Amino acid sequence: MLRTFRGVCLTCLCILGVAVIIALLELVAHPILLKSTGCSWTEGPQGFTCGDGWVGHFTAIVLNLPILFSYAQTFTLFGASAPFSRDFALLLYLFDAIFALALAYPLLILFAPKSGRRSS
Repeated sequence: MLRTFRGVCLTCLCILGVAVIIALLELVAHPILLKSTGCSWTEGPQGFTCGDGWVGHFTAIVLNLPILFSYAQTFTLFGASAPFSRDFALLLYLFDAIFALALAYPLLILFAPKSGRRSS
């Protein structure tokens, strides 16, 4: 059971790591990134929108990862003050859970019992 939980936490840490890398890439190469992917910035619910089809939706999800993590932290820490739809609120709770599990992984590694050691 602990091994499965550790695997889930590691997966969440990888997702958070990708979001950090994407955020840094967006900060450095914002105009170039928009031109090369064909995406645009929307002002209403802030985020990237890309073309129709599964490739456009996947690209938009990847580009919006940092924004979703920041929305999730704000949403859960300060309450539901923004008028989000129910589906978007559930997505924010999911990203908040991913964030919490990603932060739990280093603690699991640090405090997990060391296997393979014999005490003599």
